[in-house]
Order: sequence, then C-alpha cells, then structure tokens
Amino acid sequence: MTRPVLRALVVLITLTGLAGIEVRSAAAQGPPSQGLPPQRPPGPPGPGPRRGGPPPPPLRIFLDCYQCDTDHLRRNVAFVDYVRDRNVADLHVLVTTQSTGGGGQSWTVKFIGSGRFTGLDRTMTFTTPLTATSDEQRREFARVFRIGLVAYAADTPMAPRLDVTFRRPPPAPAGTAPAGPDPWRRWVFRTNASGSLSGEASSDYYSYRLSLTANRITEGWKININAGSNYNENVFHLSDRDITSITESWNAGTLIVKSLTGKWSWGTRGSISNSSFSNTERASAVSSGVEYDFFPYSESNRRSLTVQYLLGATAYKYRELTIFDKLDETVPHHSLNMSLGLRQPWGSMGSSATWTQHLNHRDRYRISLYGNADVRLFKGFSFYTYASYSKIQDQIALRKGAATPEEILLRLRQQATNYSYNVSIGFSYSFGSIFTSVVNPRFNGSNFFFF
Repeated sequence: MTRPVLRALVVLITLTGLAGIEVRSAAAQGPPSQGLPPQRPPGPPGPGPRRGGPPPPPLRIFLDCYQCDTDHLRRNVAFVDYVRDRNVADLHVLVTTQSTGGGGQSWTVKFIGSGRFTGLDRTMTFTTPLTATSDEQRREFARVFRIGLVAYAADTPMAPRLDVTFRRPPPAPAGTAPAGPDPWRRWVFRTNASGSLSGEASSDYYSYRLSLTANRITEGWKININAGSNYNENVFHLSDRDITSITESWNAGTLIVKSLTGKWSWGTRGSISNSSFSNTERASAVSSGVEYDFFPYSESNRRSLTVQYLLGATAYKYRELTIFDKLDETVPHHSLNMSLGLRQPWGSMGSSATWTQHLNHRDRYRISLYGNADVRLFKGFSFYTYASYSKIQDQIALRKGAATPEEILLRLRQQATNYSYNVSIGFSYSFGSIFTSVVNPRFNGSNFFFF
C-alpha cells in the first residue's frame, strides 16, 4: 500500500468522526458462522504477499505512556505486537496528559512512524471527565488507540481480519429540552478529607487532612482557589513518661491568570497560612507579575520553557519572638523563575531555577535549583535522576533561643541552615525478547487492580 493511500485512509477516518467509531479484529468478534466461508470486509482487497518477498510482519508498537493500563491494552488491542525497544518498533506511541478546567484529563496521543512508516505521523486528542473511573478511562483510551492504529495496520497481514463499526448516538427522548447555559459558569469544586490512626505498645499516631479547591478555567482566564488543613500527633510511651509531638498547619490561596498572547500571560497570587513548625501565626502574601513561554502554550504537553517575574509583599505575625526580636513585620520581595519541561521520544526531563530576594534587606535571598530526567540512552538502557539544591539566606521566622533535643529529633521546630539538598540517581537495563504482548496475572493478588 503506497503512502498516498495510507494518508487518504487517515483523513477518511478522521473526517468520519471519533465519537462512535470502533475498530475490531475478526478474532475479537468470534468465529464466522458455520457453513459459510470467512468473509473479507467490504472494499478493496487487503494487502497480500508482496512481489519478490514475504508479506510485512505484524505492526510493532512501542507504547510510551505512564498513565496507561498496558495489560488491558494487550488483551483488547491484540492485532499488533508490543515491543520493549522503540528502535525496533514501526510506531512509537507517545502519550501525554494535562488537567482540564473541569478537573478531568486531556490526552494527546502522538503516533510517530519509523522504518516503512517514516514520515507518517499523526496526533489524536480526547478528554476524560473528572467523574470518569479508571475503567472508563482505559476503555476510552483503548478505543482511540485502535482508531489511530488502523491506518498503519492496513499494511500488515492483519488487515483482512479488521473491521470498522459505527455506533449512532441514541436519539434524545421525546420532550427533552436542549441543553441550556452552564449553571455553574465553568466553576468546578472539589473537596477531600482523610484521617489515619496507627499504633503499637510504644507509640500512637493520629492525623487528619482537609482540602477544598475551586477552579474556573477558560482560554482567556484561569482562576484557582484552594484551602487546606493538616494535623499530626505522635505520642511516644517511655518507661517514665509520655512524649507528645504535635504539628499543625492551615493555608488558603488564590491564583488569577489572564492570557495576553500565545506566549505572554499575567498573574496574581494571594495566600494566607499558619504553621507551628515555621513559627508563623499568620503569613499573608500577595504578588503579581508576568510570564513568557518561548514555545506556544498550546505545545505545553510536549515542551515548555518559561520565564516568570513576580513582585509582592508578605505580612508576618509570629507565634514566638524571632532571632531578629520580631513578633510581626512586613517584607517586600521579588522573584525570578525559569522552568524547562520536555517530553520527547527519547524520554523526559524537567528543570527549574528560582531566585527570591527581600527588597528591604538585599542580603536576604534564596536560590533553588531543581532537575529531573528519565532518558533512554540505548537499547534497553534507561537513566533517571532527580536532584534539588537550595542556598538559604532568608530564614527570618526562626524562634529565638536554643531548641530542646525533643524539638530537634521530632522535627517540631525549624532549625537554622544555609542550604538543603536532595539527590536520587539510578538506571535500568533490560534484555531478552523484544515482545511484551502476553498477559499472565497469576499470583498478582490485589496488584492486578492497580496500575
């Protein structure tokens, strides 16, 4: 099958509409009726043996998706071979997701052809709502995945065993009024509450967490409102006494962003918080600034390089006297942040650098660096790393006086430091058969239901 025919088939499927299309293999539909020979799907005959050589092998797929239920796909999309190495694949299927304004997920599925399909790339998108279960998400992905594969599978020996069905949308019940305006005006609310209790003879632990979010997202505006509370209590039973450790905090904040152009945006942040660990009875902050993305925001699911500048102030009220003999103060500040995020066929990486400074004391500042990467270096070998480092010169809320051993060991009180770091590094290497299409869930226990 020539490339123009393949491209025409891709366009035909796209124009037909994705909402009701399914692609099934003959094996999935069951055997043909008894007494009748197997029927070839209507239309031109499928590809047969090529002149001068054997027919092309089954389509080889390298699925690059962190969010996918791969076992479900191997069972339900069985007309292709799944391989572990993208270098031997006919198609590299790269899947990325982003949160939508309604709290759901926007999926981008990019089919990247190689070998005989080099240059035959295409991208498909779909969304799943906030209320979608994991089973509904994986079934919708499998449906879109099949539709994207069919144009490529038409040039494989599986083509005669494929068929396309169309599900017409059910008619609206008689007397049903057309959908009116959104009564929520695009606002989405979500609340979470959790608690835990554990213990043994020498200790007890209690905690609870509460959170509430409200979001309204359109092309022109983004509004996020959040609030939360956190409480943790540890009781250690010693031979002569009990030691109780309590940390608690709460916070509320908002973010308002206005889209200016395809690369520019303006935003304002506001927050109020309380923390026993940080010695803040109340910290009220507000800041405003601009952000520029060197790539269009529309490409943020694959690549993003942003520069952000904010100017603002924070008013503090402390629980106890600080090392600077303060019980309250207002601090003007500004910050500069640069962030890079990439998700490409070779892997993914992200990094950021943030600099903040107090305007009333220029010697008080903080520099934070962060980076992570997951890179496929060569066949079967992947390298991953995470690292962060902060140079800290802005600890103005530290309690005056020395901390007790209990406060240090139980982390009840923030300690003075001029730096912090975190490093993780590793690699993985696999070898052997390139095929991964077989599913065997025996002795998986409850892990069978999680992915």
